[in-house]
Amino acid sequence: MPSVALAFILPMTERQNEIKELLLSLPEEHHEGISPASDEQIDKFKRTSERRGVDSNVIEQLADLYSVANNFMYEVILGFHSCTDDMIFEWWEDGELWIGQRDFNTLRWTNGKFCLGDAGNVSFSKENEHHSLIDLIKGCIKEIKELSND
Repeated sequence: MPSVALAFILPMTERQNEIKELLLSLPEEHHEGISPASDEQIDKFKRTSERRGVDSNVIEQLADLYSVANNFMYEVILGFHSCTDDMIFEWWEDGELWIGQRDFNTLRWTNGKFCLGDAGNVSFSKENEHHSLIDLIKGCIKEIKELSND
């Protein structure tokens, strides 16, 4: 008989499953593992985002990421800040969420898109601007694979 705590675990959404599959597709020796944020941490992120006026669709996409992998770091390119890190909102006055950083690569949401760029460039090219967080993750994985083939 399952414990009471297990009886209340909600199944993962389709988007959460896809995020998990994408992150697990990366070679394990190059990331620090996948661990979810707590419900309390995600609620705090949502409240802070709502208070600042972040688009609800963006909040939900990022909450899905954090419910699967909070503070995920990969060897190159792909790294997300913890959902409780105030750094996410450091550029909010400019209308940007700074969702992650790895080496010199910066992940952000701005102008309705999730982007891969660096500190001085919102994105490296139009190919690095995505309408969804999942597409950003896929784009980063593509960049990672291209780097490993060099």
